[in-house]
Amino acid sequence: MFRSLSLVSVAVVLIAAVGCDKGPNVYSVTGKVTIKGNPAPENTRVNFEPVGDGQLAAGMVDASGNYKLYYGNEGREGAMPGKYKVYLAPDASSEAYMSGPPSGVPGMPSAGPIPKEYLSGPSSPLTVEVPESDTTIDVIIE
Repeated sequence: MFRSLSLVSVAVVLIAAVGCDKGPNVYSVTGKVTIKGNPAPENTRVNFEPVGDGQLAAGMVDASGNYKLYYGNEGREGAMPGKYKVYLAPDASSEAYMSGPPSGVPGMPSAGPIPKEYLSGPSSPLTVEVPESDTTIDVIIE
């Protein structure tokens, strides 16, 4: 009786494991965002937009300028390997973004310290490669 129950339990676990799709392989990506030598303002969003196929990976900058990426709609920690355009999105409620020249982006009064070309993937001059391993990628904007 117990042997039959054990075999059934093992079979159920194996079927469940085969049926689970954990999605594509993603790897931890962390780093620091600096703008002209200073940490990016807290709550700035750093975006890694894939060049070609894939989903966006994004994270929020902390008070020291550090970030950690999260992949796609499910919000899994990390990013898929590949080439990405990097751009930033300011936190419109932050004091750092309430003054400065107009951003030219609807709904965003100022980009604060972020140069205009870093406000979208297509205009960003920064391209990075995420390897098939956990990595640190510092985003340095001069």
